[in-house]
Amino acid sequence: MTAHRWGAVCTCLLTLAGCGSQVGHDVVPNVAFERSERTPVAKPSAAGDSDGIPKDGANVPQPADATRRIVYRADVDIVVEQFDPVPAQIDESVKAHGGYIAESRITGSQGFPRSGRWTVRIPVNRFVEFLAVVQRLGEVRTISSTSDDVTAEYYDIEARIRNKQQEEERLLELLADATGKLDEILSVERELSRVRGEIEQSQGRLRMMKDVTELTTVTIAVGEVKDYVPEQTPGYVTRIQRAWSASVAALVDLMQSGSILVVALVPWVLPLFVLAVVLIVLLRRHGRQR
Repeated sequence: MTAHRWGAVCTCLLTLAGCGSQVGHDVVPNVAFERSERTPVAKPSAAGDSDGIPKDGANVPQPADATRRIVYRADVDIVVEQFDPVPAQIDESVKAHGGYIAESRITGSQGFPRSGRWTVRIPVNRFVEFLAVVQRLGEVRTISSTSDDVTAEYYDIEARIRNKQQEEERLLELLADATGKLDEILSVERELSRVRGEIEQSQGRLRMMKDVTELTTVTIAVGEVKDYVPEQTPGYVTRIQRAWSASVAALVDLMQSGSILVVALVPWVLPLFVLAVVLIVLLRRHGRQR
């Protein structure tokens, strides 16, 4: 490569490095999923975005009919009187709505109050329907939901990836034509490595945002409480049902306790019988001697 041509290459490299210092080192903004309002989607101007995106990337416009990217979350706290069927009911409902259980935890044991907590992922188009099903599992103590429009961040990251890919292509062209000094070639390779790292980081953020906007997150907490009384006064029919259930439960507990007592006394029957016979015999002999 002639000195004139390598001088041109160095000039291009310095230009790219200047652009990289302006954009490449911008940290992709963290997405805060608990805000309820976001900046509306903005179309990039012909001269490029004002936040540092290079002008040479402005020829890739953002779609005018861009799909909104919204993050939905919900937390449901429910109490039930019978915990046994709840895990199977949740599993069945999640599968029926095309989702999956990301995390679950059940505490307690049979005979003692139990509780469970599930984190499930449900497709956005089944979110409202799934919440309605979950609320029928028991009596709802609290329910809350949030939504966050992250459309602007999503398409901003897409634009940054396209710009960086163009920068990567120019660096590859420079590297393919480079026949100069070793330190100059290494300088191009370092710049190329930096750009590739930023592309991979942005692509990872984009995949994460795509996942959280296509699948909603629902956290379900279920606690077992015997004879739970909600803050709102229950109706007459509900009170009768609970009185009947409580009476039956008390009778069952009494019968179980009685049967357990009988079983516990069985091993003592034979020794007590033998002891009683011996005492009777001794008492009779003592009476005859008198």
